[in-house]
Amino acid sequence: MSTVGNLEDVFQEVRKKAPRSLGDNAWYLLTSSALVSLGHPNEVGSLSKYIYNEVKDTEGRKRVSLHLRDVLMKEWTLVGIPLVITAVASLAKTEKELGLEGELDGDLSEKWQKDTNIASYTPRGISFLQTLYAQNLTPIFATWGSHRADFEQLEKAVIYGLYLSDHTVLSAVESELVILTAIMCQGLAAPTTWHLRGMRRLGVSEEDVEEVQKGVELLARWAGRTTEGWVRVKDVSLE
Repeated sequence: MSTVGNLEDVFQEVRKKAPRSLGDNAWYLLTSSALVSLGHPNEVGSLSKYIYNEVKDTEGRKRVSLHLRDVLMKEWTLVGIPLVITAVASLAKTEKELGLEGELDGDLSEKWQKDTNIASYTPRGISFLQTLYAQNLTPIFATWGSHRADFEQLEKAVIYGLYLSDHTVLSAVESELVILTAIMCQGLAAPTTWHLRGMRRLGVSEEDVEEVQKGVELLARWAGRTTEGWVRVKDVSLE
């Protein structure tokens, strides 16, 4: 499976590459997203153990746990629920083994407590879509032919509206980092292009996006995946 050393060594290398401008959490957000998308959801537990061994205070651990939960809540829309629930179980098992269950936040997220029609999330979904895609959005929708109406509404109300544009835990940039990583790991050229562009439109520099990609590539090579032919940010126009 692995062609690039011990997984903890890879964690350390990804951490070194993660741009400081994206915050101290960026490395483990992209790492958790990559592990799931690359087909190694059980290693999310290993990642969390690595982090919890460093973060000793209760508030810090709560924050890490909520961050990882939000990565997984978003990522099911990008890679599918079987991989994600496997990762959730791995994360929960590690937290239980470390005796952390009592100090972590197990409450139902606020958005699920609201008696709100799902269509009410559409405006924020549209707003985030327009920020990421700008003038490219309508031409992408146009490629869906007779299926456009249903899938456009799914994107606006559910995938983006309910999940990807929810920035109560992860910021817009952090969310896009999760999205880009999950898609890039699947080797999907067009969607990767859209989200490399999306990172740039959110104000992340070309140099920092390139460093993010180098971190993702480390994880891909660890998983035995080829990164040959992957789209690079320097080749992506903002137009």
